[in-house]
Amino acid sequence: MKLATTPALGLAYFAYFAVLGIFVPYLPMFLDGRGFNSHDIGLLLAIVTTSRIIGPSLWAMVVERKGDPISVMRFGAVLASIGWLSSYVDFGYWPLVLGLGLFSLFWTAILPQLEVSAFHYLNNDSSVYGRVRSFGSVGYILVVMLGGLLLQHFGSEFLPWGATVFLALLLGTLFLLPSFTMKNTEGQQSIRFRTLFKHPVFLRFMAATFLMQISFAPFYGFFILYCRDLGYSGVTSGMMIALAVLAEIIAFFYAGKVLNRFSYRGLLTFCYGLTVLRWLIVAYLAQHWHWLAFSMLFHAASFALAHSCAMQFIQSFFAPAQRSRGQALYAGVVYGGGGAIGAYCAGILWADGPGATLTFVSAAVAALGATLMAFSLPNTLRQQQKL
Repeated sequence: MKLATTPALGLAYFAYFAVLGIFVPYLPMFLDGRGFNSHDIGLLLAIVTTSRIIGPSLWAMVVERKGDPISVMRFGAVLASIGWLSSYVDFGYWPLVLGLGLFSLFWTAILPQLEVSAFHYLNNDSSVYGRVRSFGSVGYILVVMLGGLLLQHFGSEFLPWGATVFLALLLGTLFLLPSFTMKNTEGQQSIRFRTLFKHPVFLRFMAATFLMQISFAPFYGFFILYCRDLGYSGVTSGMMIALAVLAEIIAFFYAGKVLNRFSYRGLLTFCYGLTVLRWLIVAYLAQHWHWLAFSMLFHAASFALAHSCAMQFIQSFFAPAQRSRGQALYAGVVYGGGGAIGAYCAGILWADGPGATLTFVSAAVAALGATLMAFSLPNTLRQQQKL
């Protein structure tokens, strides 16, 4: 039964990241087409991103109580699809904020449970998991490129129905996965948060990753608009993002070998330092396509290797019984909090286009702060048994 679920798992990953391949890069273009200014777009992205602070922990508690991650995924996918329907009709700004906010909140119920389910079905076989998980990256690349083509031919209003196709595919796929009961682990220690947030190494690590996520906000929120304003076609813009994701896939493939050769501090500092250069290239040289394409290759370090280093830190810092809680804290504070603040600030600085250079320079400054914080971390780290 578990082997039979492998195609369905691959399809679920493909569909999940295919939705993100439309939603993440093309949502700002869609909002711009609806007549919203950059401040409105930044605020909406911040509100949507905020759901990533509370969503993972909320759904984790539901799964812990029910012990049924498949049902939680299906429930989240159904309600996320309902929230997405708000994009079809233009009722104004705040109804769209409410609809997309609900979509994002319920969307956070899917991926963590999909990861848990995948390891269950595959008997914790990491090699098979890696091959199945790669379907997600393939889905993202293909749909980003397809989205660029659709944008060029149909305009930004392709987004509601384009994402719906893959939402329907995801929903159907989730009902192909057999349900199972997840047993709670007994004797798991709890994190003493007051002690944790007084730990200088942990605080510097969180500050570094928080600043790095802030620096990514202009890229995630306004890159497609930036490419359009520079005269690039929708297809070219999609190809640029696809190039970044391709570099990410290759870097993830070799990340284990790289991490074995270098300390996490040195590698994290290197990756964040390259990110400073990346945003400066985007700020000042993006009108030259070859420089912009070159900057996309930096995604291998600034995202893939940096993320691998961060995961190594979590694994080293937290005792085994505390790592799942550590991951939830990391995801909520960094991706939720950092992403929301970054999106809101980018929306203000962008100023409907004239502030694009200033916005990416500010991203480079945030990345520089992250680099300095990463450099202050110790080379080695022992598990913190008494948090």
